[in-house]
Order: sequence, then structure tokens, then C-alpha cells
Amino acid sequence: MSTDIVPISYDPVERNPSNYQVEEIWSDLDHRLIVDPKGNIKKAINIESVKTSIHNILHTYPMQRVMLPTFASNINNLLFEPISEDIGQRLNRDIKEAIETWDNRVIVNAVKVTQFTDQQYVEVFVSYSIIGFSQIFENKFSVKQAS
Repeated sequence: MSTDIVPISYDPVERNPSNYQVEEIWSDLDHRLIVDPKGNIKKAINIESVKTSIHNILHTYPMQRVMLPTFASNINNLLFEPISEDIGQRLNRDIKEAIETWDNRVIVNAVKVTQFTDQQYVEVFVSYSIIGFSQIFENKFSVKQAS
């Protein structure tokens, strides 16, 4: 889904995209660890920062962060339980709860989990709102079982 860049300053006479300036409200390291032309790790700014946060929450396992051991989602613990309606409901609930617990900028509207137990991963579709933005955002993630 594309995101709109809101012009902070824009000269309507000169319609040059380089005139767009985005105010940096939130930033984080891009989870893909892409290097920019200056050799620095690219930053995820604003909406991309929120997407990175959600990615980090869903891909962090309990006790993985030494200084913050409770920062995590419970997905890995539930991933490869026998498929049942109960496990699907628990995954949906736990994903929503983890995102809303660890990122107070996000309100989760919907979660859909598709399990692929034979290939040892799940696909997670999350629809959410970001406080202060009117649009609905959607992300799709794949989560593999830890080896």
C-alpha cells in the first residue's frame, strides 16, 4: 500500500518533487538493514517506522531481548500447535495484543493468520490504524518457526 507524503513546504510554481520535505516524527532503523548511498543504514521514517515496529514485535521471541525480555509476541509458542480453530483465535488475539502493548501508536482493526505447518511458517495479515492518520494500513508478514 502506498503512503502519501504530506508537503511541509512546497512551491506550487515549481512542481519539483525535491521540494517536498517530510517532517520526521518517528524514526527507526529499517528492519531490512538497507545501506544508503552514504554508507549508513537506512532509516524508516514516520509510517515506515511504525511498519518496522510491527515487524520487530512479530519477529521477536520471548526472552530474545536481554534488557527487555518481555518484549515479544507469542506467535512462536503457538505456531506449530495442531491446527484448530482455538489456535487460530489465540494467534489472532496474541498478535493484536502484542502490537497494541508494544506500540501505542497503533490500533489493530483486524488480524488474519494462515498456517502452513508443513512448510513451518504462518502468514499474518494485519489491518491497523495509526493514531493521527485517517487511513487504514495493511501489512502482510511471514513468520518462520525458530530453529
